[in-house]
Amino acid sequence: MIFNKKYNLILSIAGMLITVIILNYLLVYVESANSNSGIKSIPDALWYMIITLTTVGYGDLYPITPVGKLIGYIFVFGSLGVLGYLISTLSSKYQNMMEEKKLGFRGTDFQDHIIFIGWNEFSRMVAEEIYHTSKKFAIVTNNKDEIDLIYSQFGKENTFALFADINNLDSLEKANVPQAAAVFISIPDDAQVLLYVLDFKKRFPKQQVVVSIENSKLKDTFKSAGVTYAIARNEIASKMVASYIFEPDVASLNYDLISSSRDNLDNDMQEYLVKEDNPYVNKDYIDAFIDLKKVYNAVLVGISRKSDNIWNLITNPPHGETIRSNDYMVLLCNGSAKKKIALKFGIEEGRVTI
Repeated sequence: MIFNKKYNLILSIAGMLITVIILNYLLVYVESANSNSGIKSIPDALWYMIITLTTVGYGDLYPITPVGKLIGYIFVFGSLGVLGYLISTLSSKYQNMMEEKKLGFRGTDFQDHIIFIGWNEFSRMVAEEIYHTSKKFAIVTNNKDEIDLIYSQFGKENTFALFADINNLDSLEKANVPQAAAVFISIPDDAQVLLYVLDFKKRFPKQQVVVSIENSKLKDTFKSAGVTYAIARNEIASKMVASYIFEPDVASLNYDLISSSRDNLDNDMQEYLVKEDNPYVNKDYIDAFIDLKKVYNAVLVGISRKSDNIWNLITNPPHGETIRSNDYMVLLCNGSAKKKIALKFGIEEGRVTI
């Protein structure tokens, strides 16, 4: 099949060249016999042909004999074909370029973003929560029809969608995995998720991975495979339902706090990395608690600290506990306070390190 295409292409090019040569020799033959004609040589004929086919038409050379004019008509009609070919080629290339861009084939330069591998109703709901934090995220889906739906829901400013086979780890490079803050893998079957995680961690060993699973008993197995967080969907749902039955107000508060704030008055839980220039570095937890409440109407719930490569959440620390650089401060505040705190701390909310 490939050989036949190449053979046909060679025949087509050879046929065009032979036709051009014959027409130009014939044009010179009939025009050179007329003293009033300006076309006397092959270079003259080639010049006339080129400026006619390209629709430039300087008018410095033109045929005056009947046969020469007939050849000129052939060149004129040929110019329409050349122009149509150029327009269709450029239009096709532009459409292909836009299609490749829409499908994510040209990649993204997002950094510290969240990557979703596997797109379903559950990952869509997770993405919706992250969307309201203004965090950038990339979505890898093997369903081309989902691309337009993703952009219609989340826009394009902080969203990148990639149509690819999720099992082809080379294609994930377009989502800029090495520069991502975390990767969320959402595949319905736990066994498939585990196999995928093993392959993924071989390719991207330093990347933070979060998975959603059905069987809560497999948490330790996934952590042994290199998963940072394994969340059992049924376990979370069952705890929320039990809380609503026994302590409905507590359940409503917890649900509200783990949801991303939608407006300036909506409260939720946030965490901020403590950089060296943070105003609360080396300050006592109690002093920071009081100051944050007075200045931002925010509640310092706890701090997260890394020890032996494990993050430990310290809630309600005792008196004398100080806030250190590279800790995470866990705050309860509304959307209005969040903007002021992010500006003061010089960093947006969210975990950006493993």
